[in-house]
Amino acid sequence: MVDARRADLHMHSTASDGALPPSEVMAKAYAAGLRCVALTDHDTVDGIAEAQAAAEAHGIRCIPGVEISASVDEEEVHLLGYAFDVQHPTLQAHFARLQDERKARARAIVDKLNALGVAITYDAVRAAAGDGAIGRPHVAAVLIDQGVVETFNDTFTRYLGNDAPAYVAKPPFPAAEALEALHAAGGVGVLAHPGQWTATHVIRQLVADGLDGVEVVHPSHDDTLVTYYQGLARGQGLLMTGGSDFHRDRPGHRSRLGRYTIPYAYVDRLLQRARSVV
Repeated sequence: MVDARRADLHMHSTASDGALPPSEVMAKAYAAGLRCVALTDHDTVDGIAEAQAAAEAHGIRCIPGVEISASVDEEEVHLLGYAFDVQHPTLQAHFARLQDERKARARAIVDKLNALGVAITYDAVRAAAGDGAIGRPHVAAVLIDQGVVETFNDTFTRYLGNDAPAYVAKPPFPAAEALEALHAAGGVGVLAHPGQWTATHVIRQLVADGLDGVEVVHPSHDDTLVTYYQGLARGQGLLMTGGSDFHRDRPGHRSRLGRYTIPYAYVDRLLQRARSVV
């Protein structure tokens, strides 16, 4: 009998830069027909307890997840961590440091904007983030709210993108160190959306550093890229994961939830690997 259950292992909430609280994300996931999910907020696990409680109430599974900003040499990569001990002290120490660095980066971005004649405040950005992990999307929200630009894309083109005048680089966090911390906490580490310009030599280094898997299904991956990364994963003995990278629904657009999914068998393999690296 074919297992028709589907999973989405990449979604965000107001614990970082998503639009909905964790419990509402779980409700939407259930309504979309998903039966296993992972909340993967940026550099924080603060939303997981709420998400798991809501998921249980809906009869779906929510495994612990996170999206960690890391680096290989000078290249930024995003690692998805799964099935780890949320309270593990090494991982918690890393998250605390990453949150402090996010606040410092936001202040530096505001300072650059002020120097460019854009009069916004760090307090306004902090308010936009609420209790979530602060990041560039919250700066963008303030710029739009104050009428500096009209659209989210404009904020990155004119001010916040990697080549824009108010860009501030993140402090380096070696991917090898991030993977070591995830493994110490009993979890696995997966390269997020590799189709977004992750160079081959970077992937090779990540594999050497202990990478467990690769995100095959993602909204930025067309069918050709999905097939390519499936082949790469099989060739390297890596897990395959995927998800919608859901942050919010856009008016007039079909929701990503339920559209970018993976078979439940992928989840089973991931959980088996997680137990093996404890």
